[in-house]
Amino acid sequence: MSSEQRKQTSVSWSAIIKSLSWTDRILPFTIIISIIIGLVVSEYCNDARKHFDSATSATFVGVSIPLVVGMIVMMLPPLCKVEWEMLWSYIRKPEIRRPIFYSLITNWLICPFLMFGLAWLVLFKEPEYREGVIMIGMARCIAMVITWNEVAGGDRTLCVVLVIINSVLQMVLYAPYQIFFCYTITGGSYSNVGGLYSDVAKSVGVFLGIPLAAGFCIRFGCFLLFGKETFVKRIIPWINPWGFVGFHFTIIVIFLGNGHNFLHHIGSAFLCFVPLTLYFLIAWFGSFFAMRILTRTGKQLTYDTVNVNTSCDCEKEKLLEGKSYGARTCDANYAITMTQCFTAASNNFELSLAVAVSLYGNGSKQAIAATFGPLLEVPILLILAILSRFLQHKFMWSTTGNDIVEEDDIVDESFEME
Repeated sequence: MSSEQRKQTSVSWSAIIKSLSWTDRILPFTIIISIIIGLVVSEYCNDARKHFDSATSATFVGVSIPLVVGMIVMMLPPLCKVEWEMLWSYIRKPEIRRPIFYSLITNWLICPFLMFGLAWLVLFKEPEYREGVIMIGMARCIAMVITWNEVAGGDRTLCVVLVIINSVLQMVLYAPYQIFFCYTITGGSYSNVGGLYSDVAKSVGVFLGIPLAAGFCIRFGCFLLFGKETFVKRIIPWINPWGFVGFHFTIIVIFLGNGHNFLHHIGSAFLCFVPLTLYFLIAWFGSFFAMRILTRTGKQLTYDTVNVNTSCDCEKEKLLEGKSYGARTCDANYAITMTQCFTAASNNFELSLAVAVSLYGNGSKQAIAATFGPLLEVPILLILAILSRFLQHKFMWSTTGNDIVEEDDIVDESFEME
């Protein structure tokens, strides 16, 4: 690599780091510390672990109460910043219909079958672990995806719309998918369909319904009491840190409650990690390149040292200096693409774990496999969220049709504390 190339790479990474809030910059380190704390306490403090393990602690919809609290607090800040008053006009925008359609195909036709195929490919001799991994793939994420989308700079409003749609479809489709993938194909049988529907509905109601209603009420309650300008400039900066706190509390609780099982089933963990890792990477990168292809109009950008095509809002410097990857097109929207990537790659581990415990018991291999989902999803999707910022600088993107949430101009990042 020449000195000029090294200089350009250094400048590029410097720009990426500067574009992040200080809390996002330290996020990889704080997550690692949270994971270590959870694992150490889980392994060496048995009495403490009992208060966070779903099998021995007080639970709500099959999940420990501390985890429920952490997930709800984590989701509140981004949901408070969604412009609910503009949601109807946002959904009616023609350019949003195609991303919603693509998301439905990806989340409910491609991803469940992708996880099913990968689980059978790797765990063909381990039917119980295989069922647990398959159950993770069927559960579309309705909680942590909002956090990953915020860190990556995705379209917040589109993410919430997709989460709501996936939640409704999850209540309808999860039980049939469970029966089809785990029983019909393998020749088994299951009779308690009503109980399965009930478990799914309760999980969705708690992990989406409560924070969604709270975010909606907080936003419009503050509008009535203080006005929108005061809410955006003064109250949102006060709410934002709670997302950071809730996120790390959730990670500590996850590893504190499940770390002991993970460490004592390390061989099985690595066996289950193979299909899970492949799934996260294939779903994310597949969505990334698919969105760049599907949203491309085919118009090539022309550039030279004198004249630059100004028909779009792309960065002219990238065109002139040839710093971008891929074809010289700028039809793909970065924020929408990132939202598609993370809604496809993320999974509702709370639901899959709750259903696994309900159907097979807490000590079952299915439940143990379900606990491996968040242990792997957190570090991998964090890396992908950081990688997405690099890809934002290295690919050409259209800036038209971006997130309608104008409050980003005042409060830019999900965890920003000013």
